[in-house]
Amino acid sequence: MLLFGKTDIGRVRSTNQDVYEFRKLDEDVWFGLVCDGMGGENGGQVASSIACETIYRMLSQNYRSGLSDEEYKNMIIAAVSEGNVAVYDKSIGNDQYMGMGTTVVLAVVIGDKAYIAHVGDSRVYLWKEEELYQVTKDHSIVQTLIDRGELMPEDAAHHPQKNMITRAVGVSRFVDIDFIEITNLEASGLLLCSDGLTNVCSDEEIKEVLLHTPPEEVCEVLTNKANEGGGFDNITIVYMKKD
Repeated sequence: MLLFGKTDIGRVRSTNQDVYEFRKLDEDVWFGLVCDGMGGENGGQVASSIACETIYRMLSQNYRSGLSDEEYKNMIIAAVSEGNVAVYDKSIGNDQYMGMGTTVVLAVVIGDKAYIAHVGDSRVYLWKEEELYQVTKDHSIVQTLIDRGELMPEDAAHHPQKNMITRAVGVSRFVDIDFIEITNLEASGLLLCSDGLTNVCSDEEIKEVLLHTPPEEVCEVLTNKANEGGGFDNITIVYMKKD
């Protein structure tokens, strides 16, 4: 497994509220994590940092070899849930952090399987056999409108509510977490990213970069492309590539 990551403030924001992490948990087990914070100049940074640190700590404490699929699911959901509680507890203890939260996309890869937890509009893409597939579905106002048939997907990027999400980690004591399992990952890649990339770069543009860029340069090239398109938000990418 090859692991790469990059975060960039972009060209408009005064602070970077995104946080990412990737690590090896065991000989054949890795994880990648992207958090995109929200809640004012300081709140977003605090929320994403707390969530990231808590999730990593929980994974490190609870991982052991030989887990079943159900045990992996329970471990991952518990880690994100603990991150949610940690952010929420911090917010209710300080008025300046009230209402802060963060998106979370977490991918744990073991062998040819990936276990993914997801809250918000940060995304996970699967890159397999030169095709790009969006694995996660955004928890957002525009996605809800698309699902209802009230908005065409091609119009989503220009919708006035495109940045409004319907779920976030840390805004209440309990959070609804989507869980996805992917098999047959050999010779595939997982791209985790915040909406600072996907609000600027189309899936087709991301695919073109993956087609023509060495794995170790993917995060840099995509970040530059998002900045060239305006850099309207913080940009964070983690790329996990199977050999």
